[in-house]
Formats: sequence, structure tokens, C-alpha cells
Amino acid sequence: MLLKLTSLDIRDTALVDCASDGILYRTCTSVPSSSRSRSSSTSSISSWGSSSRSREKLPQHDECTTTLLDCEGDPVAEIVWEGRHASTIKIQEEVLKGTTELFDASFVRVLPDETFLPTRLEYTWRITPETLTLLDDDQAVIGRLYADCALVRGRPVPALQPRTGSDYFELHQIPPDDVLELIVSFLLVRTLRDRLYSVTKYVYGRPRRPLANFRLHATRSFANLRDSLRRTMSPSTSHL
Repeated sequence: MLLKLTSLDIRDTALVDCASDGILYRTCTSVPSSSRSRSSSTSSISSWGSSSRSREKLPQHDECTTTLLDCEGDPVAEIVWEGRHASTIKIQEEVLKGTTELFDASFVRVLPDETFLPTRLEYTWRITPETLTLLDDDQAVIGRLYADCALVRGRPVPALQPRTGSDYFELHQIPPDDVLELIVSFLLVRTLRDRLYSVTKYVYGRPRRPLANFRLHATRSFANLRDSLRRTMSPSTSHL
């Protein structure tokens, strides 16, 4: 399954099946009217924490809700954000108290150049500055993000010019019952990776740190994430 993301904003995009050209899922994000006017809300959400090449962050204490819609337009999942953190996750009828119930924090591995973030379904996200992949329990790659690519003969290849391509997400041989939860975890991990690794600056040629400092910053960020997750396995808050 190869999905094209039609927007650079992971929280307001459509996931299009490249084989059928049909929309499988769509995300949309709303901010309570008490926080700000509708027009400024839309602007702020579109400028927050995704893979946009020119993006600002949503104010840390604002609350908003990302809804995942299926191909019929029916809501199948929700993520409630409090600033940068997902405080509540709903997948169909199941309500999770944040990311601590979706990911297995006790087995997070933070290495100098990569981080491994297991899910409760026994898949593992491998996160690096350059890549985002999904591994099965045999460490085989069964999912992958292709960033800033064009579709050539049915396969994503790097765009000829930076910032001109689209992002693609591919899944291989995933049981149908697991797909929805993996899409939800992809939305969370993609946002996390973009934030912690400053991916837009690293990949798309803006001013950036020397690589050694970059790696040190990412390692410390993920170490803090791991420790936070472990401390909050019981409480109802989350730090992804």
C-alpha cells in the first residue's frame, strides 16, 4: 500500500492510495473557538509541526483536535493535542490516555544516530534524521516514509528540485486490522520526528547546526522523551 500525502501539513491532509487514486483517509484539525478566531486558528494549525518547509509552531498551550476520517468521511480516530503533546487518542471506540498507552516506553532505544520506538502492536518505528521506517518483530522493514518525492513508474523517487515533491507513506503486508492504528501512530511519530530532529531545516537546505551538534541535540531530545514516557506510564498525560 503506497499512500500519497496531499498536503505538507500532516494534521490537515489526505492520504491517497496511489494504486486506485482514491482517498483512504483524511486528517482535519480544529481549534476550540474560545482559543482564537477561526481564521487565525486555521493559519496557526497549518503552520505547526509538520513537514512544511516554512512553518511556525502552534503556541504551546493551545488545544486542538485532529480527526482521522475514512474514505466515506466517517471519523475513525482522534488525537487531542495540548500544545505539542497528545493528551488523548481515540481509535474507533477505544480511548487511550495519550501516547503512553500506544507506545511501549520501557523498550525505547536511543542511539547516537537512530531511535527505536516500539508500539503496543509489536511493531517498531526506527527514527533517524534522514529516514522514518516501520519494522516488524523480525526487524524487517514493512513501512517507510518517502519525503519530497515524485512518483515515477509507480514508485517514489527524490524530486529533481528540493521542495517540489510530495511525501509518500508505504506499508507492506500489514494485517487489515492493524492499518488504522499504524496510521494513527504514523501521524504521531512523524510529528515527533519533525519536531525533535528539526527535519525541515536538515533536509531542505536551511541554516543548520554542524552534524555533530545536530546528533547530540537529537540524542538528548529522545533520551528526555524516553525518560518522560517511563515516568508517565501510569498518569493520564503524555509527552509525545
